[in-house]
Amino acid sequence: MPFASAYPGARIIGIEASPAHVDQGLEVVRRLKLDNVQLLCQDYESLDENLGEFDYIIVTGLYSRLQADAAQSLLAYCGRHLSPLGLLYVDYHVYPGAKAQEIVRDALLLHAHAAQTEAEVKASAKAALALFDDGLAGINPMGQALGIMARRIGGQLDSPDDTGGPTALSSSACYFIEFAERAAHADLSYAGDSQPLSEIALNFGQGVSLSNSLLTLGQPTTLKQQYLDFATCRGFRQSLLVSTSRSDEVERSPDLKRMQDLRWASGLHRLAGHQESDDATYVNHRGQGITIPDEATQTVVNALAHAWPGSLPYTTLLAVLMKRAGLDDAAGRSTLDGSLKLLLNHSVVHYSLDESPYDATADQVNRILGCVDFLPDPETPGISGFNLWHEPVHLHLSGEQKQLARGIAAGQSLASLANQAFTGKQVDGLQNGTSEIAALLHLLRRYALTSGSSDTWITLLRNGLDESAGNAPYIGLYVGALARRSLESRILGSDSNNATLAPALLNQANRMQELARQNDLRQAESLARHITQLAPAYIDAWEILTASQFNGNRLEEALQSALRMLQHAPADYRSFMLLCVALSRLQRTSEAITAGRRAIELEPRNAEAHSALGDALNSEHRYYEARRAYETALTYDPGHRKSRVNLCKVLIDAGNIEAAEIAAREAVDAFPTSPAGYDNLLFAANYSPDKTAAEVFASYQECDRQLYLPLRNKWRPHTNSRDANRKLKVGYVSPDFRQHAANRFVEPLLEHADRKRFELYAYAELTNEDDVTRRLKPYFDHWVPTAKLDDSKLAERIRADGIDVLIDIAGHTKGNRLGAFARKPAPVSATWLGYVYTTGLSAIDYIATDAIMAPAGTEDFFSERPWHLRSNLVYRPHQGMGDVSELPALENGYVTFVTLTRAIRINHRTIRVWSEILRRLPSARLVVDSSSYIDQRMRASLKARFAAAGIPAHRLHVDFRTPPWNVLRATDIALDCFPHNSGTTLVESLYMGIPYVTLAGRPGVGRIGSSLLAAAGCEDWIAHSEDEYIEKVIALASDLPRLAEIRRGLRQQVQESALMDEVGFTRDFETAIQRMFKNWCENEK
Repeated sequence: MPFASAYPGARIIGIEASPAHVDQGLEVVRRLKLDNVQLLCQDYESLDENLGEFDYIIVTGLYSRLQADAAQSLLAYCGRHLSPLGLLYVDYHVYPGAKAQEIVRDALLLHAHAAQTEAEVKASAKAALALFDDGLAGINPMGQALGIMARRIGGQLDSPDDTGGPTALSSSACYFIEFAERAAHADLSYAGDSQPLSEIALNFGQGVSLSNSLLTLGQPTTLKQQYLDFATCRGFRQSLLVSTSRSDEVERSPDLKRMQDLRWASGLHRLAGHQESDDATYVNHRGQGITIPDEATQTVVNALAHAWPGSLPYTTLLAVLMKRAGLDDAAGRSTLDGSLKLLLNHSVVHYSLDESPYDATADQVNRILGCVDFLPDPETPGISGFNLWHEPVHLHLSGEQKQLARGIAAGQSLASLANQAFTGKQVDGLQNGTSEIAALLHLLRRYALTSGSSDTWITLLRNGLDESAGNAPYIGLYVGALARRSLESRILGSDSNNATLAPALLNQANRMQELARQNDLRQAESLARHITQLAPAYIDAWEILTASQFNGNRLEEALQSALRMLQHAPADYRSFMLLCVALSRLQRTSEAITAGRRAIELEPRNAEAHSALGDALNSEHRYYEARRAYETALTYDPGHRKSRVNLCKVLIDAGNIEAAEIAAREAVDAFPTSPAGYDNLLFAANYSPDKTAAEVFASYQECDRQLYLPLRNKWRPHTNSRDANRKLKVGYVSPDFRQHAANRFVEPLLEHADRKRFELYAYAELTNEDDVTRRLKPYFDHWVPTAKLDDSKLAERIRADGIDVLIDIAGHTKGNRLGAFARKPAPVSATWLGYVYTTGLSAIDYIATDAIMAPAGTEDFFSERPWHLRSNLVYRPHQGMGDVSELPALENGYVTFVTLTRAIRINHRTIRVWSEILRRLPSARLVVDSSSYIDQRMRASLKARFAAAGIPAHRLHVDFRTPPWNVLRATDIALDCFPHNSGTTLVESLYMGIPYVTLAGRPGVGRIGSSLLAAAGCEDWIAHSEDEYIEKVIALASDLPRLAEIRRGLRQQVQESALMDEVGFTRDFETAIQRMFKNWCENEK
């Protein structure tokens, strides 16, 4: 039916023996208003001889189901009705491969021998397939072939129509040479296979090719093919036949040079990488996948993916490949031919001689294929459809989705459709209803259910983005549509042409560039905005405008400017690169990755583009791919600061501490004034398993000397009143006044604050606010957004606000404002919680901690003076954590350990200790669950490290599930990491009734676990050596009755402890603030 819709001038006749199928088809014809389709219900052995001749005859899924005489009659009928220049397609099962089909069929029919109805036969057959899933002996020489055939028959049995019933078990096979002889008797000549590469012996190896040539020397093509079937154990053929009058025109073998005359299409799309390699894995909507190791074939597939469901000529693919890989014509053709052969061999590419129906450039509307209306919805059975590449479409669409698709075809705007799709729930801050529209658009494109020119697709998406101010998640689709149009126009590389400016405006543009080079972005932005209004096609102005908005953390504005830039420069890599950056920082990472990859396609040797892609990949925890992106950037520009710094960060996130330390040192040596570089260096030092406390602290002192001590010349006397008993102004500086684990500890302090004694200021380093932000705001008397203020301006604002005590709750974490603290904007400053260790800044007076985190004798490892609280923090549990479960080990019969830590905390010491525990408890299991292990590579790497320590993979379960409450309910004992302990997840474990053992180590981050246990009254689980750690864990795991008793009472114990005494902690903290300020007052006097 889609074919009839696409080619209204064609005459199509369909013949079917089932009246029900014909009636169903006629209803489709009626609803689609097709006047070029005729459907006939006829017996295949007595077909109407008055139908005339046909240019194409397709016999699919039928020949092997007929008895021999009926099959021969069908071939003869086709021979009589095929036009002189026509082509006949027939698919059928062949020996020797079909022998496996017969074995499977016989086994299934034996199991179904007592069935009385077709439904019973089908059910019994499906049940018997278990034999071929799990019941085949390893010594069965046909095991692989039987398994493949069983899966094929299983798929036929699952077919929604009745052809998937007993008919799937009733087909017969023949040898190819027999089929060819039968075709000859019907005045038909064999022309080849619809999968041409399957007929080339060399594709199966030199030995196969040589043997085939020797055995069939001087023999006809059909005999050559029969011997090739023997060699490959082929079981299915898709033959093309012509009238015998044309037999002399048929080539003896496929002419691969003709590939250059064809257009190509493929619906493959790229998946996230999962191997420790640069291989890329692609999959299409049919579930067919291919892993491609070489960059050239990846380039070809990426180009085809942009054009899908349209096609691209060979010459365009050749030009893309030559541009990207730097190949000459001969090398490019050879490489492209190899890539296309690979795709053909995997049946994941289509070809056509002329433009396909999807390539119509004159279409002014986005057409939706008629079969969409007849696809099944999740609750109601329907029929399978076909797209115009003759691919079966197995897709469920709801009635609402079909209605929305009809709206697209009718020309409705995406905004109106989004309102129609709105379910009453906002998704991730996106405009209402747009996520549903985006999902439908992706499905329609992926399954090739929409046709129309690239211009109409671009217009639809651009209008949708304009209507939503860029907030609708259509940008990935928009990038693909722009790429398709560029490919159709043969724009293969970055086109950076600027508009010609009048002399006066040109002077302003030169001034704008000079200001940008001087980093005077405020004035540069003003000029850039002026120029974009007068000369919107001048791309350099858009670039500087967007960059200035980034610099001011005005991300929504930057996104808007990047989209406007893209509209004026759809083939300039800078447009896509800036779009990638904006989307990454807005946490729209999937769209960011698409934009980043497009930037690299246009400018493959640009370090900035690779770096932007690395940021997007890192945001999705795709650490290996992100690392490769940064390394590639550094290959093209060894001095690229951002890539050098972020390479260290991604190594930290991936848990590669040794490489991270090296990369961090290289970064600070190359860029000694980079705060981000030093932040990474200090993180790496904190996590190093082998450094002493003194060595770690030395890195902090170096950071202070390089970055912050030089700012002492910015210090000025403070004029705050020295009355320590007055109402104090207290400022909290944080990037985490949003959905963040730190607020489990911050919010109780804010909620119980004595507002009569303290006037609270929030200095919020946020680019976006969320529900948590809105909940926290009322706790403060003043809310100051800081993202648009540099450190100097922030310090001046704090000083102008008259803050008495300024408290940092970020340390060296992302978004910190230590540069403002270094300017001493308040008389008293302190750090607490966020970093859990020293900042290293001599400008900060105190660190609020406890006697466990900073025990006596460790003061020399802090730049601040440790101020001991009764406990380091107070904890408020998440709502919805649920009840504590019974001890799983009582039912399982073995102990399950758990850690919810990030990868960076798992080092050679923790693996050695945990492996020893697992060896001594041979039935125990270990669950490692955190966002570090979203990436399959990360999971495999961790299992390999344990395997090297003698622990097999089946004893580990590595995953990421959020929230982790059910993970915790299914485990018995938590294991803390060292020398850098875990944090929030330890408190959550205790609250869920799960004890943990910790190793007290270096001050600060090496004693978090000990501090929490002490506050909860559980000091017995604190170890002071690795051997003691092991013994404490073994003791807990070896006494299940005691462990069950701990589980039942631990939550109440935590609730009654200092760890959850919100009011008590708040009063203690406020007393500390008062005394800190009093000390300043007395010292000043």
